[in-house]
Amino acid sequence: MTDHSYWFLTTFERLESTKNGSYDFLETGRCWGFFSEKQEAIEALHHNDTDLNETIYEFAVLEEYSEGICGGWGKTKLFFRYDKEKDGFFEIERPDSLKDFPYLTFAPVG
Repeated sequence: MTDHSYWFLTTFERLESTKNGSYDFLETGRCWGFFSEKQEAIEALHHNDTDLNETIYEFAVLEEYSEGICGGWGKTKLFFRYDKEKDGFFEIERPDSLKDFPYLTFAPVG
């Protein structure tokens, strides 16, 4: 096994809960795929490749995972928000509500 990381790109309709204390926003997520190079993933977001927004996904998260089982559990997270004028996703600060949330791409739903 190599010590290589992969960057998983997941979009969400929202990044906040609509139910008190729950993480129901995870149900709005869609993992589009992964990249071996972080910069390629960022460029895909900036250019809204394959219409990642689909008129409903306002947020995107890039999470870095190492190869293997439980590969680092999203050791690095980058957050993005869709900009309609630029037709792409651009970096934002990590939302306060997710400061302690360990992972998003492979989070259990339901």
